[in-house]
Amino acid sequence: MRFIRAPNKLAELARGKGGLSAGEAVKRANVALESLKDASIAIIDENLALIDQAYGPGNPDRVNLSLDGLYAHASRIIDAGGGLPGSGLEECARKVCELVDRSRVNHTRDWDAVDVHIATLKVLRAQGQSLTAAQRKSVLKGLSDVTTKRVGEG
Repeated sequence: MRFIRAPNKLAELARGKGGLSAGEAVKRANVALESLKDASIAIIDENLALIDQAYGPGNPDRVNLSLDGLYAHASRIIDAGGGLPGSGLEECARKVCELVDRSRVNHTRDWDAVDVHIATLKVLRAQGQSLTAAQRKSVLKGLSDVTTKRVGEG
């Protein structure tokens, strides 16, 4: 019995001149991500402030606003979430988008649910990285429960 090994182009490229190992690629990627951290955090903070200003309980005119802006700001937080890995902030922003989506489908707008989501974004921004994975999971599960209870299935 003879085994014939098929050539592996990817392995050849990695071993060839100018190739790089997976370990080196990961190391370079981490350095690149670290260089973007400050910009990501600035985007997160800017959009969180805009969400709070426009959609938070301090704005009495929020009832006249479309939730599209809330969705857009939450999406930007998702995009920049890599600046705070392990904070749960990206997942929370996804929950905000889910709340908006369900609100559209069900033709509802529950400001108490919006307030809970905004408060959770703030908490996770401030303390998310210091929470355990179980604590973050519990917080995010609570948001899903709020959305389902207050806005319904989407």
